[in-house]
Amino acid sequence: MATKRSTDEMRERVVLGEFGVRNVHTTDFPGNYPGYDDAWDPRRFEETFRVDVVREEDGVLEFDMVGIDAAIANAFRRILLAEVPTMAVEKVFVYNNTSIVQDEILAHRLGLIPIRADPRLFEYRNQGEGLGSNPLW
Repeated sequence: MATKRSTDEMRERVVLGEFGVRNVHTTDFPGNYPGYDDAWDPRRFEETFRVDVVREEDGVLEFDMVGIDAAIANAFRRILLAEVPTMAVEKVFVYNNTSIVQDEILAHRLGLIPIRADPRLFEYRNQGEGLGSNPLW
């Protein structure tokens, strides 16, 4: 049976060993350790979870979520990223590529270039609009 001290160490510490990192997996679900009650408790979550704002300036907010499982924090990260309006190169027409980089790789790399633009200055397509309704799309 795992002792409280060793279980707490496994849950709260990442151990850097000679051949790698240990204790990086999640343990926030019940039944992970025999004899250790790890059921989710809303009161305990309310006491341990906090959001620390690191930096806030000109439309940029950087924050730390403390006391939450990495998988749930990653889900929040994905949800937030999905809601941020983005712009990127969508179509690339290559007329005469004489470089050693293939056309597809070049087009893909152009699509990865971040474009800094104010999204309020652009008009957005509605969900039902096709590509033929606006010649600029």
